Amino acid sequence: MHAKGRNQFLLNGFLGYAVHKSKVYPLCTKVIFAPMSFFSRVVFFCTVLFCATQPFVAFAQPSLPDFDVVNRGSNRIVISWTNHFGDLAQLNVQRSYDGKKFTSVYTAASPELPQNGYTELAKPGTAAQYRIFYVMPDGKYFFSKAKYPDYTPEEKTGASDGRRDQVDEALMTAMQKAIKQPGTEAYDSLINKDYFVINQDTLFKKLNGRQLLLFRDSILNYTRDTLYQLNDDSLLLSTFIPPFEQSTSRYVYTNKDGYIVIDLPLADKKRYDLLLMEEDERKVLNIQAVKKKYFILDKSNFYHGGWYKFELKEDGRILERNRVFLPKDF
Repeated sequence: MHAKGRNQFLLNGFLGYAVHKSKVYPLCTKVIFAPMSFFSRVVFFCTVLFCATQPFVAFAQPSLPDFDVVNRGSNRIVISWTNHFGDLAQLNVQRSYDGKKFTSVYTAASPELPQNGYTELAKPGTAAQYRIFYVMPDGKYFFSKAKYPDYTPEEKTGASDGRRDQVDEALMTAMQKAIKQPGTEAYDSLINKDYFVINQDTLFKKLNGRQLLLFRDSILNYTRDTLYQLNDDSLLLSTFIPPFEQSTSRYVYTNKDGYIVIDLPLADKKRYDLLLMEEDERKVLNIQAVKKKYFILDKSNFYHGGWYKFELKEDGRILERNRVFLPKDF
């Protein structure tokens, strides 16, 4: 048998074996391969062999180290991924507000699951990056690239939400027309006028008409606060109060010895007020104008072990509402 005939004979044998082993369709090699050129048979053989030996991978979610992070609306962040490695020793979702210091906010109880995800409520007015840290069974570890959440068009443009926008719509429409007509009576009476924004019973801002329009857009697009019209020249800003989370805090946490730690790196530059509460929100400890950057709370301040809610304010605005656990060893 000459070389070309021998090659074709051997290739047909391999192809028939590959088709049989891959459980595709065990058709006669003459029917399948006879019309093909020698080069076409080589290509087909490689394709069948590759497909027969590859595991099926779902593409509904990106595979690690890639992952999805999406804002699903109302600042609800959803992080999801596909694990095609099989067994993983550990998997953490990490978050950063500056792109440098990342904190683990979620540890997967079953990192080996092929598809998994994590959801959290983002803090209003913040922009966080997320990444995934995972460890292989042999101890090698990897970090994914950090990502900002993808936003839906509604989230990008802001919500024209009647429940949050309680400003007189007729007044806003008149101001938007007047701002295009400098020198007119309407411009002087609506744009060159002072408006007062009240927050927590104090004057928060004094704005002219142009500034008020920009301020209103910012509130609706980038916060979850609510604006109310009080009268012709006064508005009330109602600050959104987030629900209590139950995730790892970078400011209030339990150390390895079972004590609650307060960690405020900017305590010398900003004012911090901390309120700790029972689960039914009865006050336990109220620390105002914290001066120390780092300190530990004595357990004598608490009547029992278990979960406590806390509210941390920075310069009068809520920075975090979360929970902290005190071990039951006293």
